[in-house]
Formats: sequence, C-alpha cells, structure tokens
Amino acid sequence: MKDISKIAVLLFVRSAYEESKHKQLIKGESSKNVQLFQYLNKRIVNTVKQTQYDYFVIDSTNQHGETFAERFKNAFKSIFEKGYDAVISLGNDTPQVTNQTLYDVVHQFEKHDVVVGKTNQGGAYTIGLTKYAFSKCSFEAVDWSTNHVVESIEERAIFQGSSYIQLKTVYTELSTHSDLKLFIQQLIQKEIYLVEDFFFLALIPAVNHHYNYRQLKMNALQIGVTEIRGSPAA
Repeated sequence: MKDISKIAVLLFVRSAYEESKHKQLIKGESSKNVQLFQYLNKRIVNTVKQTQYDYFVIDSTNQHGETFAERFKNAFKSIFEKGYDAVISLGNDTPQVTNQTLYDVVHQFEKHDVVVGKTNQGGAYTIGLTKYAFSKCSFEAVDWSTNHVVESIEERAIFQGSSYIQLKTVYTELSTHSDLKLFIQQLIQKEIYLVEDFFFLALIPAVNHHYNYRQLKMNALQIGVTEIRGSPAA
C-alpha cells in the first residue's frame, strides 16, 4: 500500500467568458452560454467543497506556459511544490462528476500512481497523479485535445514504469452543441441521473415556464432535442 496521505484537487478550467468563446454549447446566445459555464465552474467547485481535500482553482488568469501541455504541467507542479503526495485534476465539462469520483480516485492511489477517468470522447474527466508519477510524466507526449487522451496517458504511464488504472465509469463530455443535446437526451431517457437535471432540462424550449418534467420530456421528444436555448437566469 502506498503512503499517500496529503492529497489536493486541481481545478484546471477557463473562466466562463473564455470557455464561451471556445465552446458554443448554446448556439446564438453568447450571454446564456457564459451563464452555463458559470454554472459548470461553480458546480465543480461546490463538488470538491463536499470533500475534505484542499483544492486549487487554476483558471485562464493564472495559468503559465505557451502550450496546453506546459500550462497543465505547471499547474500540477505548483501544487506538488506545496508538499502534496498526490494531485487529482478535474475539469468543468463533465457534469456527472461528483464527490464520489474523488473518493474513487483516492482509493485507487493505494495501489496505483496514475488514475484516469475516461469521457465518451476519449478525453479524461479526471487525472490523478502521485508525486512519483508526476516526476516521470512527460506531459508533452500526451495527445491532448484528441480522442486519444486516455489511451496516450496509459501508454506513457506504462512506458515510464508507473502503475496505471482507469476508472470503470465513462462520463459524457460537453464540448459542443451536439454534446449538450446528447447529454440532455440521456437525462430524459434516464440513462444518466443528476440531482440538478432540471437545470439542463430547462434548456429545452417548454410550452410553459413551470418546467414540469413530464412536459419537458414530451416536448423534447417531439422536437428531437434539436433546439436548445439559454438557461434560466440565476
């Protein structure tokens, strides 16, 4: 069993405004798109607050490096330099992540140095690294921003001699308008469950504004979830 007692969480995200420029989850309504990312950013912070772990938000205002790999590596490095034995990164684009996700990663640290959770697009919704794994990790060798992220992390971990494991659960990633439509369809069909599912279901145009679940479901099925408009103002 590994001696991993001091663990921190890295929330590596863009600001809501920056995210809205790169990802148009809600088409044609930039202000609503910003609101959605504000919600997603707030949600992931609140998720981590439900645990006992220290966390650090490193967004687009305090990331350092020319490339994504450099910025991501420097974010991990800045936390390890504070004396932590392991760091778990989370993004804001997989709303299915819960505090249990963090506990699952921590549990795997007992036997593994690299723990990864995979999205439906081959990306990673969480990456956990022990200090040992980080010391050997080559961030530049990972195929970031592709559908081979998890696959390449596994290859690098094995090549570097770090013990690796992938969490069993695959989560839906929100990067495009189509992703959001798929996610809402999964909610409607109860393929996935969220406590706050009405927030996402309310993105579907409804006949009235009571956001009755039955009415939302009927409405969404009638239009095939082809239209998504801005979320209710917070």
